[in-house]
Amino acid sequence: MKTYLIKLPDGTQMGPFPWEKIDKLYSSRRISGDDLVWTEGMSEWLPLREIRKQKAELYPQQTGASDDSRSGKKEESYFLSSGGESRKGPYTLKEISNWYHTGQLSPAAFLWKEGMTEWVRVGEFISSHQEDSSFWGSIFGMLSSLTGLSPIEKFSLKSMFKGMFHRRPEQERIDFFTSGGLKSTPSLEEISTDWPAPWIFIRVLGLSLLMCIGFLGMFSAFGDRAMNAAPGLLFAISFAVPFSVLTLFAEFNVRRNISWYSIIVLVLGGGTLSLIVTFILNDLSDNPRAAYWAGPIEEVAKLLVAIFFARKLFLNGQILNGMLCGAAVGAGFAIFETAGYIVNSGPGSDPLDIAVIRGILAPFAHVPWAAIMAGAFWLAMKKKRQNNIPSILQPSFWRIAVISIGLHMFWNSPLLMKSELLALCKYGICAVICWSMVFLLLNEGLLQVRHAKEHKIYL
Repeated sequence: MKTYLIKLPDGTQMGPFPWEKIDKLYSSRRISGDDLVWTEGMSEWLPLREIRKQKAELYPQQTGASDDSRSGKKEESYFLSSGGESRKGPYTLKEISNWYHTGQLSPAAFLWKEGMTEWVRVGEFISSHQEDSSFWGSIFGMLSSLTGLSPIEKFSLKSMFKGMFHRRPEQERIDFFTSGGLKSTPSLEEISTDWPAPWIFIRVLGLSLLMCIGFLGMFSAFGDRAMNAAPGLLFAISFAVPFSVLTLFAEFNVRRNISWYSIIVLVLGGGTLSLIVTFILNDLSDNPRAAYWAGPIEEVAKLLVAIFFARKLFLNGQILNGMLCGAAVGAGFAIFETAGYIVNSGPGSDPLDIAVIRGILAPFAHVPWAAIMAGAFWLAMKKKRQNNIPSILQPSFWRIAVISIGLHMFWNSPLLMKSELLALCKYGICAVICWSMVFLLLNEGLLQVRHAKEHKIYL
């Protein structure tokens, strides 16, 4: 029987296996199409997807079942409960959905599957799943085809953020903010590869807003005597939203392998240096100084600085690490840039209005743009290990980078700014595309962690 060897991205070899075993490993996502395969008679290692393509052309019936499984047609298992300790199942989501829509299953019944933190109402789960998947699914499908990122299946934004207001033990907050050290980084076996359920960022945002309210109350109570505290208020507003969004990206990093000390260094040092690099690139480019030219200049500056600061510790090809490093530099850039706009606000401009508007728009601007750029570069480093093409020349990087840069250019351009309604539509389009790219990269990062977990690849 003909057998095959598999070479993983880290150089580890597996096998030899018969083709049926290779097919099962691929269908279960334990290996990917990018992993290399060799068998006796081959002059070189080839990506698995090429071998599968060749076999599909010769023996189309042999690969059909595996492709169905790989494409996500294999249903996940769900359990039902009326609220007691007993549960029934497993069932597929299709079966449950049919029972629900035909009235055979009450919307008040409870549903659960492995990976979910708690039981949820059937009605809430199905409605949120259908609402989100119909909208986000089309966006994800379009962007994944453009970027080459893995498509997202069964995404539910409502389910993802549903538990963010639930009461949590104090120890969970402590564990989160103390993770990333030699002794506090969770082992690979302890990491969950399910979609994260972030909740700390909303508390950080709430505390930041309370700080802003405290400053406003001070001005209201003491009038002119409190004017020395005015810079504190403006900085608090500039700081509140970018840092909260950064916390969200820290929650996305399920590896928990970057300490908050390192994150603060990236925010302060990276934010400052990225502004300096921006000024240098502006001078070197001799561009016409149109606002939209800030897109390529600032995004390149933030990426270069993220690479510089992360070169020794985090430049490891882990997509989630890259997104967090980029988000940290982007948060610092956003905070300092907003402070600059406030200081340079001329006569007739209200610094408070500037701070508030930029705070409202911050979740859709510098922080996620930089996270997308850095995530794309870290992904390119992963590809480099497979094809030896420099990261900066990887097509996978540029397919994603041009979207981030394009969003920034469109955001700053005068297009659709003739009315408030058109402006809202413009920012809405940017927000949807921006966060769709974030979720696609997050999904790619989770798949990467899952692969490392299955193959015990420790980084």
